[in-house]
Amino acid sequence: MPQLDIDLLEDFIYFAFVALILGFGDGEIEENVIRRHIDKYLAEYYINNLTLLHVNTLLINKISTFRL
Repeated sequence: MPQLDIDLLEDFIYFAFVALILGFGDGEIEENVIRRHIDKYLAEYYINNLTLLHVNTLLINKISTFRL
């Protein structure tokens, strides 16, 4: 399993905790609040990794053309 990005994990935990403490989503059950924040975290994690993969691909292409 890939290592989790600690900054994103801390942001997720902070916002989930604040939302539960301040009573955001009183009309919905806590499971829905947690599920929504998990979806947000996973989307940010996916986008960050996709961007990193794209940057690494560009660097590899530049290195391979430089050696020729």
